Amino acid sequence: MRPFFSPLALLLVASALPSCVSPKFDRAWKGAAAPGASNAVGVHDSAGAPRLRRQAAPQPSLPTRWQGRWHSDRHNAGGRLRALVQPLTDGQAEIFFEAGWHGFTTAYPVALSARRKGKAYQLSGEHNLKSCVGGGVYSYTGSLQADQFSANYHSKYDTGTFLLIPVSSP
Repeated sequence: MRPFFSPLALLLVASALPSCVSPKFDRAWKGAAAPGASNAVGVHDSAGAPRLRRQAAPQPSLPTRWQGRWHSDRHNAGGRLRALVQPLTDGQAEIFFEAGWHGFTTAYPVALSARRKGKAYQLSGEHNLKSCVGGGVYSYTGSLQADQFSANYHSKYDTGTFLLIPVSSP
């Protein structure tokens, strides 16, 4: 039986996917680094699609821009991870992630519960990652403090960790 897609067609689609997602994250990342810029973070609109939300000023006690790595314990794989973080006063943290994996990148917003504990926030919650590869409902638990953002994630197909540190503005 002949495959439905030719290898060339799959290669073309695969090479186009990273450019479809990252520009929104890159604009938000650069906007968060600009001197005097408002804090731009990805959130969901009423239909569940990502959009950018502007806040008048960033939270002074926590950095906005973070970078690090994620690691899959189940698949012994990982990649680059960046995040834009905006803790909210109503007990929610909105986080816009950009994850790299085997040359691909995907960007997605996540809203997590945030409970203040001393100088850190304890984070938890779930997010339905709508992706044809590695998608599904992910649950997160972690800690966010001024110098480190770490968490564990779990889904039906994967379990792992991530660790990020703040990125200073250029």
